[in-house]
Amino acid sequence: MKEVLEKIRPTEEERKAVEKVIKECTVILEDRIDEKGLDAEVSLQGSMAKDTWISGDRNVDMFLVFSHDYSEKELKTYGLEIGVLGEHEIAYAEHPYVRNFVEGYEVDVVPAYRFREGIRSSVDRTPLHTEYVLTHLNDKDQVRLLKKFTRSIGVYGSDLKVQGLSGYLCELLVIKYDTFTRVLENMSTAKQGCCLRLGVPPSKEFTEPLVFIDPVDPERNVAAVVSLENFTRLVYHAREFLKNPDPSYFFREPESYARIAGTELYRIDFQLDVIDDILFPQLRKTREYMVKTLEHQGFRVFNTAVFDRGIIIELSVFELPPSRRHMGPPVFEKEHCERFLHKHVMAGVCGDRIYAMVDRKYVRAEDLLKDLLRSRQGFGKDLITAQAKITLVPGHVRVVVY
Repeated sequence: MKEVLEKIRPTEEERKAVEKVIKECTVILEDRIDEKGLDAEVSLQGSMAKDTWISGDRNVDMFLVFSHDYSEKELKTYGLEIGVLGEHEIAYAEHPYVRNFVEGYEVDVVPAYRFREGIRSSVDRTPLHTEYVLTHLNDKDQVRLLKKFTRSIGVYGSDLKVQGLSGYLCELLVIKYDTFTRVLENMSTAKQGCCLRLGVPPSKEFTEPLVFIDPVDPERNVAAVVSLENFTRLVYHAREFLKNPDPSYFFREPESYARIAGTELYRIDFQLDVIDDILFPQLRKTREYMVKTLEHQGFRVFNTAVFDRGIIIELSVFELPPSRRHMGPPVFEKEHCERFLHKHVMAGVCGDRIYAMVDRKYVRAEDLLKDLLRSRQGFGKDLITAQAKITLVPGHVRVVVY
């Protein structure tokens, strides 16, 4: 691991550069708090505060921690007023915050309540998380290894786009198992639904694929967002790495979607401007509806994926005969047979049942997909009005999928 750590530890130059940005932003934010006479303070959080960041990381999390004397409306208003540091955009978690772009860094300024007065929103726990990690983590390099490993296999990130491991979850895993290698050893034998904790028993039952009880809040599963697919990937790659611990495993490029021979591949692009945490749940919902409809009509979906702005559907059966067998009742049920024959012309017998041949509404999957794009039934609410187009792709799709 020495070779890997030499590449992923932040350099002295990187540390000096980010410290400069943090200091400048802190001074600006504190001055604005003083000008308004607010009962609030600036607090550095995230991996920069815990020194578990990786070389190349350029994300800085700064919290404006307010007294509980302020209402939620005041918290949001002051947070957005104070938090603008130049070029920026408004992002959203439980409530809006400011994402600034300062000297090549992404500086998030997040309003929160003072946790010692009680937790009123999910972000209020963050200072507690930072304090816990700083108190209990022995080797920060082991976290860097785990973060880099999970990034390389595509399962790092607790947003709804990735549905993977958060930085805090990586830190807790290292606190529990001491080293990166021991984390992988334990993950390689983990079962779906396993429940991990650091001495704090859960206060309720959890049903997610992976459970890690938050040591600062036993009612919360830190791994709640981790999807079954990403948990499966973690278990699989942990086993594979332990068989052959090659340093190149840490520096993999994201894989693009690859089709197999004999299938038809459709790419559906949506043009809309919404944040990923709103978009990706809607893309997954829309994909599920499309797959269900295709299968119901007799087509066979081989594989699917979602990507930054769309859906990929790969079909092993994409063209059907113009007619299909429509099964009727058993021949021994005379009255039911008479009603069936009143509507249909009998074409034959299959076992004890009669059947008729009826025309299919859709012979090609592409026609059905185009109709779905016209009707938008079953789509996510923002995708209903978004511009969209469907493309039959002749070769591989060069997109990173989730």
